[in-house]
Formats: sequence, C-alpha cells, structure tokens
Amino acid sequence: MADWNLAPRSRVNRLFATPLIEVWPQQAKAWIEPLLARVRARRAEHPGISRSNINGWHSDTAMLEWGGEEAIALARETMAVCARHTSDVVAAQGQSRYEMDMEMWANVSPAAASNQMHCHPGSFWSASFYLDDGGDSDDGFFVAQDPRFPSVRMNAPDLVFQDEDGTKQLSQHRVRPEPGKLVIFPSWLMHAVRPHSGPRDRVSIAMNILAIPARAS
Repeated sequence: MADWNLAPRSRVNRLFATPLIEVWPQQAKAWIEPLLARVRARRAEHPGISRSNINGWHSDTAMLEWGGEEAIALARETMAVCARHTSDVVAAQGQSRYEMDMEMWANVSPAAASNQMHCHPGSFWSASFYLDDGGDSDDGFFVAQDPRFPSVRMNAPDLVFQDEDGTKQLSQHRVRPEPGKLVIFPSWLMHAVRPHSGPRDRVSIAMNILAIPARAS
C-alpha cells in the first residue's frame, strides 16, 4: 500500500528526441586541404546556384563527381554513421528495405554571409562537414530550431521547459563550426547558419542522405 505521507513520486518521460550527431572522423585532418583545393578550383570555374545561401557561394550538388577521393571517403564515413543511427523497424531478419544514396555540395561564405532557416525535403539525413571556420570561432554557428514550432508562438514566450538538473530547453541549439567536425541531423529539422566576421571564407561541405527502395537481389 502506498504511503501517502511521503513526497509524491514522479517520472519524466523524454519523448520523441531529435538526434543531432557531432563526429570528428579520424581521417578528417588529411581530408581538409585536398577538399579545400577542389572547392576553390570549382568556385573559380562555376558560378554556383542559389538555395538558402545569402551572399555566399553554393556549388552544384554533384561534388561526389569532382571532389576526389577525399569527398568519397567523407561520404562513406557519413553514411556509415547514419546507418548506425537508422533502423527499418519492420525489416525481415535485419535486412533493411532501403538503401542510402547521397548528394554533396560545397558552401563558401565570406564575412557577413549566412544561410536562412530551411530544411531539406526529400532526404532522410543531412550533414555538414567543416573545412574552415573563416577565422571566427565565436560566431557563424549552425543553428537548429526546435521542431515543436508552436511552442515559440504561445502566449508566454519567455517560459521554457526545464530538466531536473536545471537545464533549460531553449528553442534553438547552436553548434560551433570547427574544421574536421561532421554534424548530422534529420533532414526535416529547420536550421540556419549565422554570419561570421572572420578574415577568411568559411568553407563547409553539405550532404543529403536519401533513403531509396532497395533493389531486389
């Protein structure tokens, strides 16, 4: 029988977590200079395209064709991480009904350039790999927006949920750019990139990981 004189028992259930994965691949240092050289060469010969980028250069999405062996190695590492964090819950005998495919592109952002808030429709995972922070490690953050969008429009916008240890659940999460860091997140997660004020271009590689039906064996 419960003792009603004791303090009430409680349990906090953490529901529907959103994964945001930060990885430092072991070979990242060896990839950076070759990838920087290929991105700069591509930028010199290609005007780029306009997506979420504001005042920055966005390459075509075929970097796997012109990025060299380091781009392929980065793609394989990224898909391996994604595979470890993805499960087909109705797969027979652990065999997923899906295969992963990828598109890759480069972003070059001079000081004051940014990327507006957006998501990546049609993909399952998306990722960013940093080659150069532009010389400003204090800004130019990757910013993830809380997907529970109505919460930031309620009638008490200064109230947030607080965990048992006092951690406040803010509506945005910032990831500091760092050369050699790989950031992976669900493609539906709204995100943006803040401008930086460094003396160099900030350079990153972006990827979309697509889930496509597996071919019959």
